Amino acid sequence: MADKYVIVGAKRTPFGKYLGALSETDPLDIAVHAAKSALTAQGRDVGPEIDQVFVGNCVAGSFETGSVTGRQISLKLGLNKFTITLDTACCSPLTALRMALWGLRLGEYSSVLVIGVESMSKVPHVSRELRAGVRIGEVKLRDQIFPISYPGYNSVAVDASDGAEKYEVPKRLLDSWAVASHHKWFAAQSAGKFSEEIAPITVRKGRETFVFSADESPRSDSTLAAVEQLPPVFGAKTTTAGNAPGLNDGASAMVIMTEKRALELGLQPLATVVEMAGETDMPYGISWIPALTINKALAVAGMDLAQMDLIEINEAFAAMPLVSAKILANGDKDKWFELLQRTNVNGGAIAIGHPVGASGLRITMTMMYELRRRGGGLGVAAICGGLTQGEAVIIRA
Repeated sequence: MADKYVIVGAKRTPFGKYLGALSETDPLDIAVHAAKSALTAQGRDVGPEIDQVFVGNCVAGSFETGSVTGRQISLKLGLNKFTITLDTACCSPLTALRMALWGLRLGEYSSVLVIGVESMSKVPHVSRELRAGVRIGEVKLRDQIFPISYPGYNSVAVDASDGAEKYEVPKRLLDSWAVASHHKWFAAQSAGKFSEEIAPITVRKGRETFVFSADESPRSDSTLAAVEQLPPVFGAKTTTAGNAPGLNDGASAMVIMTEKRALELGLQPLATVVEMAGETDMPYGISWIPALTINKALAVAGMDLAQMDLIEINEAFAAMPLVSAKILANGDKDKWFELLQRTNVNGGAIAIGHPVGASGLRITMTMMYELRRRGGGLGVAAICGGLTQGEAVIIRA
């Protein structure tokens, strides 16, 4: 573990709305585009240097053949390398990164490609009845993403709402955070802040072919008055379409190397992966698992939250950053609001979008590029996943 582990390429597609710009593009091609952009980010193709590939994806059914989807992506990239595909829901790409880090530390390889991809527009309606045949009566088709839920458990929207209630985060604050997410995105977009991470992609939608270059979900007309009037969804008390992200399409990718290998290849390290951690809690605790995971990563690294210049907590719902930041502040109101000032400074998934299998790498690279613009520093990014799993990563840029 004497070597450092550095990010030398980090790119993503713009994130598309449900049935939007990326909806007619195959998820294999979305992933390949993000990966190629990361592999060539420093002006040369480092694909031949990759030893292994890790791919995170949540809903495999969006692929034409939902098996070894990572291997399919690798072969389409021209990389005949062993590829691991994994699903830990929204945590998937950061779990993939953590697995890659294990192998780097063990010396099994020195250069890896990590990809996260989701095409929620292509998730099919499914029936588990047709294989055996239906003799009479209607055939029911289940929608796997409306709502996102698991047999025997509440929908994730209810879990988010219940977490906000438990930690006394009122609906008005959830709505205010959501509106601010859009406003922060537009400020960052106007300043050109997303240009470093986004790799524009040529897409076809209907009869039109065009270059898709900016996230599709942010709303310039979002106001607190409008968001507050939206009704709760899926039986939740405070979760609405306004304080949650939409269903989205997109991909993210990172190239990670030992510092020794990167320098041998003449590549500039963009950031160092300091530490990572995964954590679980009771299966309805998705709103607070980012806090528990951040605390675990900091403890493993021997660091303190006060050392973190920036924090990213994925806005699976507005409850996640608000509840988790309150826990990280130990309930101290002043510290809570101070932490929120460092959290998701360029907007989050409520504005940018949340293609669930891609967001973990997205929050990491967004934070990394912002740290670099500020002259460097430390940051921690965390994400929750269905049935309460969490991943966190600490980076130094």
